[in-house]
Amino acid sequence: NDQVKIDGAMQTIVFPEPKAISVRYELDKLMPGLFDLIEKYFNPEDLDCIEFARYKTNTYLLERELDDEHMANAVTGLLLSGLLKRFESSTEAFRVSVERLIKQHKAFLKALEDGSVVSTEFLRESVNTDDEDFKELLASSEDKSDASLYDIERLREDVKNDLEKLYELLTLLEKITAAADPKLQALVKQLEIISAEAEDEALSREDTINKRKVIIFSFFADTVRWIHRYLKEATHENPKLFAYKDRFEMVVGSGQGDDSDKALAAARFSPKTAGKPGDPDMTDILISTDVLAEGVNLQQARHIINYDMPWNPMRLVQRHGRIDRIGSQHSRVFMRTIFPVDRLDTLLGLEERIARKIAMAAASVGVISPISGASSSDRSFTETREEIQKLLEEDASLYERGGTESSTQSGEEYRQTLRVALESRREDIIQMPWKSGSGMCKGSEQGIFFCAKVGERTYLRFVHADDEWQPKYREVESENHSEVELPPRIEEELGRCLRLIECTEKTKLVLDEITEDAAYDLWLIARENIYQRWMHETDPKNLYPHIRPLNHKVADFIRKNIPIDIERTKIDKALDIVESPWSRRDERRLRQWFEIDEVGSKKSGYLIEEILKSGLEPFCAPKPLPPIQQDDIELLVWMAITT
Repeated sequence: NDQVKIDGAMQTIVFPEPKAISVRYELDKLMPGLFDLIEKYFNPEDLDCIEFARYKTNTYLLERELDDEHMANAVTGLLLSGLLKRFESSTEAFRVSVERLIKQHKAFLKALEDGSVVSTEFLRESVNTDDEDFKELLASSEDKSDASLYDIERLREDVKNDLEKLYELLTLLEKITAAADPKLQALVKQLEIISAEAEDEALSREDTINKRKVIIFSFFADTVRWIHRYLKEATHENPKLFAYKDRFEMVVGSGQGDDSDKALAAARFSPKTAGKPGDPDMTDILISTDVLAEGVNLQQARHIINYDMPWNPMRLVQRHGRIDRIGSQHSRVFMRTIFPVDRLDTLLGLEERIARKIAMAAASVGVISPISGASSSDRSFTETREEIQKLLEEDASLYERGGTESSTQSGEEYRQTLRVALESRREDIIQMPWKSGSGMCKGSEQGIFFCAKVGERTYLRFVHADDEWQPKYREVESENHSEVELPPRIEEELGRCLRLIECTEKTKLVLDEITEDAAYDLWLIARENIYQRWMHETDPKNLYPHIRPLNHKVADFIRKNIPIDIERTKIDKALDIVESPWSRRDERRLRQWFEIDEVGSKKSGYLIEEILKSGLEPFCAPKPLPPIQQDDIELLVWMAITT
């Protein structure tokens, strides 16, 4: 029997074959001369490179520290790298960033004229304020320094030069329309092909829907919105895309209700694998940031389109794992990646120079480079470049291996290990009885790994043991300097547990009666831990996140000052929204609303309207788990690790 129970149904253990497809477009068709300008302004080896002076004001101090220049170079490099990736992603993502930079540069110069050098935090708060509010904010803010401490003339000149270059870029960007964007056209062409193939190959209407399902991934929320807006128009005007009309949506992970929004979107897109029985199939195209790259089962689909350059190949592997899963109805899944083929080498070379600048700056101040690929040996970036070339040549080995050679193990790489094992030892694995155990000698950690199930949930635990196979307790010093024993050391994090039991065919197997006896004792400890974690989620109050004090204060104010001219349903919804977890950015907005110069029900009405207009949603608490007994926890397999 080569079937397992997945989502309540018996399904065959089959992994679809990944097929890599290279989609090419010409970047220079976007706006002739734009990339030439970027190549000049974003090249750290070019004298015309943007300085980003306002981000490294410490280098303009009359008395500065030795490390200021190195830290400034790292900051500049990160900005250049981020902007370059946003440019490659989409015109919209890049334009939004350039416009924001222009606003903040202008605000910086305005503050400088008033005798202050302000921080980035101040500039964020001052966006969209009028002149009077700006001056008031400047007077009261602590995020500023006295301009007399700086070489003001040089700082002002460099910031003005940066501003002129940003305006030059924006002038070209504002001439670009979505209809003339060659990358969007390349995307639409692929959707036309996918839809037509689904019609030709499908055996039923349901099969047609499954075969045309596509997830479009981008690193940037602004790009996701850009694609979504364009497809709204294209699916109504292009007859080849009519099948997708009103059957697409986006997930951007705004910081509010992300898990709930993600789960709902996944259920609408892939109800058979991400929803509940009876959920409607409402979506054929899901446009998303990497908020959907992990933790969801979307194997009803057979297509992924990576809209951006694969700067981080491991991200592509994680995305691929959403549809290349046990339970897929497809024999093959298609992984498309879009490349600016005419300027690919130049783009990669530019990023490599930026990465080298960051690595050198980081090394100078004794810290690890903050971006992937920026190592002094250039090994990581070289590997990334090799993987990009393979994808360009439609080599699917990245997906088959489950990662790059230097990457740490990921969930997708373990899945590929299972794929290989199933190909060679399917019967042994399928017929393995529950509670089976083994042992091996490796590493410096000793203990026993357990894999258990409660209903449809799987739990991994690694219980540490000492040299005599007794539970290993954590020891801490108390106030009187004596050692106090805390509960046994138990690893619960999935990745950590899997790393502890990594092995090869050459790993030495070791198992004796002492270890087997220890397995039973340590299993009781692991089972108790799993039981406690499960029971924690049976109490509804444990499922609610932390709500910030300001949100409670605003909710209390509204309840004490109920407006008579607003519907009760609106008031209740606003209260549900405000009594939800908010990001720091949204909390700042709430504080501004709460500090308006109004009182009583009038202020309450204003707060309710602003909260409802915010686009935030009420927190949706997960359903509490039903209580269980410890006997409901079933042991699947165990593995003893000895040193």
